[in-house]
Amino acid sequence: MKHLALLLFSGIFVTGGWQQVQEPHPRAERARGTGLPIPDEVVRASGWAMIAGAMALHIKPLRRLVALMLALQLIPITYIGHRYWELEGQARFQNRTHFFKNVSVIGAALYIATVDED
Repeated sequence: MKHLALLLFSGIFVTGGWQQVQEPHPRAERARGTGLPIPDEVVRASGWAMIAGAMALHIKPLRRLVALMLALQLIPITYIGHRYWELEGQARFQNRTHFFKNVSVIGAALYIATVDED
C-alpha cells in the first residue's frame, strides 16, 4: 500500500515538473512580476528537479531527504504561482484552490520526510 501511495503522491511532481520543463517562460514571467529575477532556465531546472525527486521518492534511503527537498521547492512555487489574494472572480477561486492543494502537498511531503521508515 505504501508504494501505491508514493506513486500517487509523486504524480503531481512528475506532471508539474514536466509542465515547467516544457513551458518555463510563463512561470518565469510570473516570478519576474513579483520582483524575482528568475530566468527561464531556472524554471526548467526546477522542473527536472521535481521529476527526479518524484522518482527518487521510491528509493528508500533517499525518501526522507527528497520529500523535504520537494516540500521546500514547492513553497516558492506556490507563493509565486498562485497569488489568489491579488485576483478576483473565477481566477481568484481557481488560484486559491491550487494554492491550498499545494499547501496540502507540502504537508504530505513534510509528513513523508518525518515519518520513521520500517
